[in-house]
Amino acid sequence: MTLALKIIPPIQLIISAGLMYGLAKYFPQYHFDLSLGFAIVILLILMASVIGILALYDFHKHQTTFHPHTPEKTSTVVDSGLFAYSRNPMYISLVLLLLAVAVYLQNYTSFVMLPLFIWYLTQFQIIPEEKMLNKLFPNEYQAYCQKVRRWL
Repeated sequence: MTLALKIIPPIQLIISAGLMYGLAKYFPQYHFDLSLGFAIVILLILMASVIGILALYDFHKHQTTFHPHTPEKTSTVVDSGLFAYSRNPMYISLVLLLLAVAVYLQNYTSFVMLPLFIWYLTQFQIIPEEKMLNKLFPNEYQAYCQKVRRWL
């Protein structure tokens, strides 16, 4: 059994946040104090929310699916709005939310989950989506990939 497209990204986010919390509790000696921590958390959440909402709006505007577990139902390559700058702005918003959790926990070990989350998301969500989009829109998607980076 492959993990590709099995665990939807919001659940991956929750699992990662739970692991971050566990690391912070298990390794309290790596706690740090950040005087502007709460303000940074709020800013990261706002940024993630705006990016996520704008990305969903772009999907709605192009009348295509945004469901991460059914990329085969995609009706078009979305290449405008935020998608002109990143092929995965919705996933960037999830990374920002996870970064907000790490800052909130104020524990260095929590930050370990960020690259692991990005790796897992890339391997088991993004790459399978890209394969499907290449199959559905071979020329259009390849041209899009040449112009726009996967993350930033």
